[in-house]
Amino acid sequence: MLPASPLVILCVIAAAVSGSIGIVAWREGTEPGSRWLSVLLFAATLWAGSYASALVTFDPSLRVWYQLPIEIAQGIIAPAWLAFALAYTGRGELASRRLVVGLFLFPAVTAAVLVTNPSHGLLWSNYRIVSVFGAATVQFDPNLWYYVHAVYGYVIIGTGIVLIVGMLMERLSRYREQAVALAIGSIAPTVAHVTHTFGLGPFPMVNFTPIALSVTGVTFGYALYRFQLFGLSPATGRLGRRAAIDDVAVGILVIDRENRIVDANAAARSLLDFDIGSVLFEPLSTVLPGVDIDDERQLVDVTIDRRRRTYEITISPVTDQHERRLGWTVSVSDVTGRVRRRQRLEVLNRVLRHNLRNDMTVVIGYADMAADRLPPDDRPIAKTIQRRSNALVSLGEKARTVERVMAGIDAGGQFDVAQTVRRAATEVHTEFGTGEITIDAPDSLFVTGSESAARLLVRELVENAYEHGDADTTVRVVVREADTDLLLSVSDDGPGVPDYERTVVEEGGESPLKHGSGLGLWAVRWTVDALGGQLTFDVDDGTTATIRLPHWRQVDDDAESHPVEDVGAS
Repeated sequence: MLPASPLVILCVIAAAVSGSIGIVAWREGTEPGSRWLSVLLFAATLWAGSYASALVTFDPSLRVWYQLPIEIAQGIIAPAWLAFALAYTGRGELASRRLVVGLFLFPAVTAAVLVTNPSHGLLWSNYRIVSVFGAATVQFDPNLWYYVHAVYGYVIIGTGIVLIVGMLMERLSRYREQAVALAIGSIAPTVAHVTHTFGLGPFPMVNFTPIALSVTGVTFGYALYRFQLFGLSPATGRLGRRAAIDDVAVGILVIDRENRIVDANAAARSLLDFDIGSVLFEPLSTVLPGVDIDDERQLVDVTIDRRRRTYEITISPVTDQHERRLGWTVSVSDVTGRVRRRQRLEVLNRVLRHNLRNDMTVVIGYADMAADRLPPDDRPIAKTIQRRSNALVSLGEKARTVERVMAGIDAGGQFDVAQTVRRAATEVHTEFGTGEITIDAPDSLFVTGSESAARLLVRELVENAYEHGDADTTVRVVVREADTDLLLSVSDDGPGVPDYERTVVEEGGESPLKHGSGLGLWAVRWTVDALGGQLTFDVDDGTTATIRLPHWRQVDDDAESHPVEDVGAS
């Protein structure tokens, strides 16, 4: 039976606490650092248990051999703590196999020095038993290797503490409690070991480190259960941010105040075709010439592998906690395809609008002349040419209108949508000169949005209703509010919009075998999408197109009645 020495009892308690928490941590083996924490706590268990056995052994020849498992435990704890700190704070890639082997190499040498110490005395000399509190403590004269070994452990333990405490300096409030608990658990045994190593305090012969390791077990256990030590691991956030930066398709370079490259993600290295080792601390112009750091957003043309590419550059300052500028991040996006498509569209748009209009005007003029000179039986041919030519001219004008509306769609203001809808619907009805139209709208309904967009939506939907209807088609336009949204619907009692026209617009794409025949419904779809609205079709009885525009209605506006206005056929 063990003597009832308080030192022995405390060591047994410390071993039990560390071992229990080590088992719990081992079960969390999939979390960053959990296995290394288990190794650390199991080593603490070995140390405390070995020290408890040593304290009841008063034979110096046997007592000295207990120093070997104690030394092995000490040699495991320091590297395991650093590896845990690296993994837990999201730096696990630094704990490579080579580093771990290197960290354990010195303790292994120290264990060999301990075994052979009687022949060289590098570790200590004058090893003797001193009874304290009824326990077999020891005193000795420490020599060079003893202090070298102690300093080595302090450097490793201190590095881990700095990493953990460093979390306190970051703006990650949800991890600060875990960091405090881990810092306390690591500092307590470190202070105890320093006190013993340098002979401080009233009992320099007693090594309180294994007892202090019970504080480590308690604080780590408290962090496990109270703060979800592994469930809320900061490694997730750190590694997540790193993965987002490394995996994102946007290239990111970090430059210092002298515009020198200090880091770059994989996308930047791929986009600009460079190796980070060859450009580290080189000027930004080495890989990205022509960038103006003072311009927050810009386009830069760069020749990469004999091909000219256009990059969109976004500059963001990097500052410290005192708002002092340390450098910049340079985001690089390859927009070559987008820029070239825009250029092609601008040219094609100009050709279709300008050249087509001018040429069709000539064709229409000649068709008029031909109609006057042709025999009556052949004049329908000229009329067909006139009609189709006018349709092409109208298509070009419509394209120009859509482009103008889309360009200014975000620059809205307050207007009376009831008046705008009434005017636009009546204009279309007058232009077609057929059928009837009914407008169901309040006398006035003020909204905030794009008036040109509202006018375009009404005109295109009403035009589609007449184009796909017959001479007796009746169109009904309804405008009303729905909470803060604006609802606009256009219904007709004709055969309605053909399925193939409606389907491609609803699905949002065309193909060579599946496409529409005009621009009108696409203009409606693009406008509604740009306004964040919804477009739906109901074809049960005729066709009803309904548009919902969110947050257009001014909630403080006093909308009253909704009178019905009938406009007959012209």
